[in-house]
Amino acid sequence: MTSCRDPGGPWMAEEAPKDPSKPIGAWEETKPPQWKSWQKSPQQKQELCVPQPFHADSPAYCNACLMRLDSEEKEALDYIEAFLTSNEQDEAKKLKFLDSISTLRSLPAFMNKALLMEKIKELIDHESVDSLTGVMRQQAMLAIMKLSKMKLPVRILTQPSLLATCFSSIFSLPPAHTMEEVEAALYTKTLKTMDEMLKALVCEDQEPNLLVLQIILKVLLPWTTSREVHERLRAVGRIRWLMEFMGSQCKFQEVEEFRVLGQLVGCLTLCCVEQEQEIWQSAVEGLHHLFSFMQLLKSKMLVKHGAEYRQILKDSQTERAFWVTNISNITSLFGKYFNPSESMDFLLVAIDGVRDSSVHDTVTARNMLHKILEVPGLGLVRVSEAVRSIHKHLDSISEPLARQELLRALLLLGSQFSEEVVGTLLGCSLSCDSVAAEMWKMLTSQPKSTEKILRELVSRLQGQAPRRHQLSQRPAGVASLAATRALYVILQEQACRQEVKDLFPQLYVALLFHVTHTVQHTALQEREHNQEDTAAPLSPVRFAVKAMEALLLCAGYKEQATFMMKHGRWDLLMSSDTHHKGVCLLARAMVSLNVEERNWIFHHVMAILNDRDDRRYVPAVALFIQLLKCPDLGSELEDAIVEEMSGLLRDPKTVVRWLALKGLLNLALHPEKVGKLQHLLPDVLERLQEVDRDLIRKAIAVLKHLLAGMDRQSASCAAVQVAAQLLPLFHDVRPGSSQEIPSNCRHVTSKLQVLSITLFKDLLELVRGPTGGR
Repeated sequence: MTSCRDPGGPWMAEEAPKDPSKPIGAWEETKPPQWKSWQKSPQQKQELCVPQPFHADSPAYCNACLMRLDSEEKEALDYIEAFLTSNEQDEAKKLKFLDSISTLRSLPAFMNKALLMEKIKELIDHESVDSLTGVMRQQAMLAIMKLSKMKLPVRILTQPSLLATCFSSIFSLPPAHTMEEVEAALYTKTLKTMDEMLKALVCEDQEPNLLVLQIILKVLLPWTTSREVHERLRAVGRIRWLMEFMGSQCKFQEVEEFRVLGQLVGCLTLCCVEQEQEIWQSAVEGLHHLFSFMQLLKSKMLVKHGAEYRQILKDSQTERAFWVTNISNITSLFGKYFNPSESMDFLLVAIDGVRDSSVHDTVTARNMLHKILEVPGLGLVRVSEAVRSIHKHLDSISEPLARQELLRALLLLGSQFSEEVVGTLLGCSLSCDSVAAEMWKMLTSQPKSTEKILRELVSRLQGQAPRRHQLSQRPAGVASLAATRALYVILQEQACRQEVKDLFPQLYVALLFHVTHTVQHTALQEREHNQEDTAAPLSPVRFAVKAMEALLLCAGYKEQATFMMKHGRWDLLMSSDTHHKGVCLLARAMVSLNVEERNWIFHHVMAILNDRDDRRYVPAVALFIQLLKCPDLGSELEDAIVEEMSGLLRDPKTVVRWLALKGLLNLALHPEKVGKLQHLLPDVLERLQEVDRDLIRKAIAVLKHLLAGMDRQSASCAAVQVAAQLLPLFHDVRPGSSQEIPSNCRHVTSKLQVLSITLFKDLLELVRGPTGGR
């Protein structure tokens, strides 16, 4: 294996001339020109002395090992074991513990390695960040370097919590220029040791380990957005140093994907426009080195001599002339190499950067957002992350152009990934807050995306949310309720009227069945909790009905909406007792739909009836029978309808049989269609035996129309059957005498007798003919 090469040697000079035209050392910060004297008290000198790491190739070290190896290592191991089980607070003993680790050549199998790393982290964490007065941090990082050579598992050596503690302990120290000379010198050495520790972790197995590099960078990157300038400077300096080191390597342990590339480029791009010269200069240099590293990385992932490989070689030849002049250059230069995941990471960094509270320049972030969306052939994944980020940050962005760019990004996502965008946005705000409402309006501001968004909302109304979306884990009905609120917002906009008109049948049916489901669910809750709140202003039922009203108005059916508004007809839809009547009225208002819309609804409803979907069956029947009034159904459709009516007349549900008789009445209004209904006579006659008086009256009314459409011969054949069923109704067969029947029931019975007798007389007239009985 080839060992890791350090472009600047293992130790670079601590102090370098501060020439702005030259690169800055990763551990350097600008310091005041005058330093206080190094002369301190003997005690402070002792406290600030810097321990030197053990050098395995030193002759003195090797000779010492030959003479004292066993006893020295045993003593060190005993001390480490004892320290791990103690709660030692003495500074000297802590340092001896860390020094003992550096004495070891290997760790015994029985040692608790996780506890060992946790103890080191604890020692670093206890150091004050107000000042740097001791060598604890430096000694701890030297111990980590030593342990990295002992083949500890990567997951133990590179725990994010350990790395975060190391970075926080040094980055959070006061700025270097505020330190006194002795503290500043110790700080420089400590920072240098950190860089060497990072290098040792990355190069644990000689060749750089990209998985370890990714872990380190993921912990480092959040520091680039710190509100403290000196903390950002230190973080960017570490990144620049790591990128310079990686760009100089010829070999490394390959991974399928370097998953921090997009985020890394995004963060460094934002830092390129910092007012602090040291930050933007380190960021520019970091991007320069990152570009070299990225070309090497991408070329290893491509087949040699392929078109993409040749392009990388070409770019590599011109890379030396690369220097960042503006954001457009950076985005276009790196963007063409991004895979979909890296593009999304870059996009998320830009979204975060346009916030008013961002420490970075919002104009730069906005330009990044604009340019990444213009990259040819841009591919994206993890779209839900972008949608959630936009929803989270949109309300904290006041700059108009930034908001416009953010919403443009949302529109692009909506047109390409409508299913994921709709599912995610519904989950972001079930009640459709003001931010979500603005996002829904943007998503439906262009015809290309509007149709896709509306179709996805229809799917949610029908309860067809894909399992992979967060709404699929919610209780039943939540997705459709959220979709209703979103749809209500969309329907207030005039920009999408044509798309709503084109999809009206689907939207109409989906909303109608959602109203039914909500009514049923609310009625169940009322029975369980013994309360009635259906008409509450913000109840789900009322909101669903308001969405239906908004749909009619948006699609241009103002007359139908007015019809339902009169005499409280919308209210009929909101009660479980009168819901089927409200559906009938709503369907009656829609008879004026064009043929294509009505036929779509008919076929969709008949499919529901065939599937016997209990949740939608009754409203489907109500919708079905009311549309039978339409004069232009077509012969083939009429035959299918008559066949369906036979089953509905025998349905076990009373309300369905009532609706079926009402549907036959609607068909019988057209004399030319009565002939097709006559074979349903036996089913209608059975309804005369119903207990429900309302059903019997409906059956008598249907029989009157059926008989009126028969010729004399057909009427004669039917007369005996009809008479046999009518005669018992003349006496109103009920238990007890007429005095026992309440007055309201006697009125119903009297009316039923009149209807029965009238029908019987009509039947006799049909049988006798014009001259019968003379």
